[in-house]
Amino acid sequence: MTAASLIRAGAQTATPWRFELDELGWRDMVAALAHDHDSLPFAGLWCDGVCVHALFLPHGQPLAATLALDDGRYPALSPARPVSAFYERAIYDLYGAEAMWAVDVRPLLDHDVWLNTAPLSPTPGMAGTHKGLVRFQPAEGLHADGAQRDGWGPATGGMGSPFHVGLAVSGGRVLGAQSQTGYAHRGLALRWRGSTVEQAARLSSRVAARCSLAHQVAFSWAVEAACGHAAGVPAEHARVALLEIERIGHHLYTLADVAGLAGADLPASRCMMLRERILADVAPIVGSRLLMDTCVPGGVRVKQMAQMAELCSLVPDIARPGLAELNQLWRDYPGLATRLAGLGTPAAEVLDRTGLDGPVARAAGRDCDVRRGLPAYEGLWRYTAGPQHGTAQDRALLLLDEIAESLGMLDRLAGRMGPISGPGTLSLRDGEGTARVEGPWGSIAYWVRLHEGRVAQVFYHTPEPATLMLFEDTLRGCAADDIALLASSLGVEVAAQDG
Repeated sequence: MTAASLIRAGAQTATPWRFELDELGWRDMVAALAHDHDSLPFAGLWCDGVCVHALFLPHGQPLAATLALDDGRYPALSPARPVSAFYERAIYDLYGAEAMWAVDVRPLLDHDVWLNTAPLSPTPGMAGTHKGLVRFQPAEGLHADGAQRDGWGPATGGMGSPFHVGLAVSGGRVLGAQSQTGYAHRGLALRWRGSTVEQAARLSSRVAARCSLAHQVAFSWAVEAACGHAAGVPAEHARVALLEIERIGHHLYTLADVAGLAGADLPASRCMMLRERILADVAPIVGSRLLMDTCVPGGVRVKQMAQMAELCSLVPDIARPGLAELNQLWRDYPGLATRLAGLGTPAAEVLDRTGLDGPVARAAGRDCDVRRGLPAYEGLWRYTAGPQHGTAQDRALLLLDEIAESLGMLDRLAGRMGPISGPGTLSLRDGEGTARVEGPWGSIAYWVRLHEGRVAQVFYHTPEPATLMLFEDTLRGCAADDIALLASSLGVEVAAQDG
């Protein structure tokens, strides 16, 4: 039997796409998952203190398996889905639930500086006596014989979220790398628990600042799915417009960072200048430069609702001349293409193992874009194939192509944008909902459980764990001086993973 059929053979729950398995059924599912990578994409693993839940998205539709904890334990998914090790480690740190036969049991969030262990479990434990600085705990086998031990982060002086990479270096080349995150943990899971929908929506916009709108839309769609509510075509068009504006700003920021780290100051400054010009015109209409607090369950909340159609025309008019110049400059700037051409090509096997999607996978020849199947993008999204060799230069050129693609979508939306009213009223009923959106670096999925008019629990999936795994693998053989450049090119961020 396939993993999907094994899940559906479990006991039906009140949620049509979630099934309860016993331990033998869960073990059979794990065994089947080892041979079922393509047809059953993994979207995350989480715990509620009583059960663990695994979410998959076959053909973009949710399918979840639930297993009751047995004395605080459950069979690990990581032997079949290595990226699930990040979720297993977070579950242990937050709930004390142990993944048996896990491939990695290092702490992810709790580095022995919290006041309690397993703070979200029914009975939190006593913390250890160490309350100083976080210490790096490398897994066995990181440091090769004769290699020098080194590290990068968490304090890099950059604008990204903090994480540490332990390195084994020899002759200026990286032989092995392991990351440690958790420095920016904010307790989002606890803060969501029991919150109002309005409070939860506001929190979702602060999970990761550079893709705030994508988190807001995914959360709002998940709540609307749980309530059986549709926001309406004008609101969905406004959400798509804001998503694409966020993508444009994000890609320009990334290109500026990559160019700056590669020593190409002129392209870097042109990227930031163009981004600032766009944001200067967006902010007065939307009400936020980073598009925070603009999307809520039921609709959108924009400062100047009547000017959304005008905004969809304004952004392409501002951006197109500068983008054409930037495209040419990027290709012609002395040394930039050469600097990026041989850097950070991910192995196909690693892409398969991590399940990473988004621009990194698309630049390596993978056809993966959530927008293809989203009703809100029907008639708007047109795939543009770009370079497919997977280098840092290919990723940069793909981001430039995607900016042009987003501008084209805004053009099409300008003629379709109807009158937009404020958010509609939702009838909050008990239930669960999921939704997925294409964020700037890949798919972002949310699962929301509602109970008695409030948010009982929220789980989200982002590309960050898979990107971090890919980063560690791609670092091997890389020059130690290129670590920051490679991290920027791959889109390594850990704000959402820290939670």
